[in-house]
Amino acid sequence: MRVQKMFVLMVTILIAALPAAAQVSDTDYLQQLRADIQTDRQALVAGSLGLTEEEGEAFWPVYRDYRNDMAKVGDRMQTLIQDYAQIWDTATEEQAKTMVNEMLAIQRDELKVRKSHLSKFRRVLPEVKVARFLQIENKIDVIVKLGLADAIPLIEAAE
Repeated sequence: MRVQKMFVLMVTILIAALPAAAQVSDTDYLQQLRADIQTDRQALVAGSLGLTEEEGEAFWPVYRDYRNDMAKVGDRMQTLIQDYAQIWDTATEEQAKTMVNEMLAIQRDELKVRKSHLSKFRRVLPEVKVARFLQIENKIDVIVKLGLADAIPLIEAAE
């Protein structure tokens, strides 16, 4: 129960921070917000996964590598959001096409990172904890994406 309350609290903090981030094109601010989200993410994983000491010693280095690879994909998402903020209300057909293609490529690459690290997680954790870890990651990702979706306006055509 305590872990669930911590999860709800951290999720609330994430949701509160996201709308401000999506409206600001300041790179430093967005990078700090991403770092804060990563810190909260790691705390949620730690509090929710129930690792033994031995599992933790094996898991955290794999987790850091995984998150570093996901951060590279996140860098692309941050750039896409910042670019979108500049043109959302005046987008040309070509700009819209480019952004759609990049969004799909980002989603594809997120899945590639997950798949490429799955065997590493399976080597250090029992399958049930691997499944639980992926559930935790998915829940956090959904919340972050929900906050972004709420804050980012729909695209409009250039007139």
